[in-house]
Amino acid sequence: MLESTGTLVYAPDYRLVVSIPLGLADYYRSMIPKSVPVQKPRWAAHITVVRAEKETPTIIQHWGKYDGEVIHFNYDPDVQIDKTYCWINVWCDRLVQIREELGLPPKSRWTKPPSGGHQCFHMTIANKKF
Repeated sequence: MLESTGTLVYAPDYRLVVSIPLGLADYYRSMIPKSVPVQKPRWAAHITVVRAEKETPTIIQHWGKYDGEVIHFNYDPDVQIDKTYCWINVWCDRLVQIREELGLPPKSRWTKPPSGGHQCFHMTIANKKF
């Protein structure tokens, strides 16, 4: 397990992410075997905390409360690959607290890894959507 940091970024449409240093995603994308054709995701490197249009906080008065906060998170450096995505599994108790403060469950199908197998967050580093 390794540790890194990112910055909380709130959007008016109720999208909340942890912005990740681009170099981190680039590094792990370079670890994907060359035999696996991938491309960068459409969005800059991030961890989704609240996914706009898919879930809406029920306690709105806390929206934006921690904008710009530096978030420390742990991650598994083993790149996960399925039919469509490549990602890193991420764990962060602080993100669970923020979701609960917003009236959301600790995890959702939008924050879990694409495989849905782990009860953690994730950082998508590449996709196969050509």
